[in-house]
Amino acid sequence: MTESTVPAYLALKTDTAPKLGRTGGGITFKVLADPERQELFLTIVGNDGGGYYSREVVAFDAVEACLPADHAQPLAAKAFAPAFVGRSSNNPAFMAAILRAEGLLVGVEDKPHQHLVAGDWAGWKTAQLALPGEPYAPPVKEALAAGATPEMTRQDLPGDEEPDDHPGRRKGRKSRDAKPAEEVDHARPA
Repeated sequence: MTESTVPAYLALKTDTAPKLGRTGGGITFKVLADPERQELFLTIVGNDGGGYYSREVVAFDAVEACLPADHAQPLAAKAFAPAFVGRSSNNPAFMAAILRAEGLLVGVEDKPHQHLVAGDWAGWKTAQLALPGEPYAPPVKEALAAGATPEMTRQDLPGDEEPDDHPGRRKGRKSRDAKPAEEVDHARPA
């Protein structure tokens, strides 16, 4: 991927949202805008305490599209999964944590894993788009490989495959000793 094919964004805000689980920690995220300041995007850039996530840039419109038509209806964090291309199971819960930190979701009493739409989403978007911004280019595969960090996932480095000869790492197959071709007996007893 060349620099000319990487979309440029404006980084409007960097903040940390507390995780919603029992282990604590925080999710560092950026609020981004297109250069014309017409659209907002969110991206997760860090995770205190571990847990995989995708560094992809998610359109805020895609996040809004995950909301129920009836905003009084509670929703689980997994409702945000369609907004992501990456399939880390943590992505939806981390998005819910970000939205709660921004005052766009609130918890449901006596249901810790449920959320309700809250706040003024249109007003929030307008306020974010008015923030001063600085140019931001998301890290690309080559840059990530050069400075790999412990929180990176396979989704972050899609071309980085496990070697085929690594014992016990054959996806979808049980690890077993393979017999050389000359030792395999395919003949049936007569």
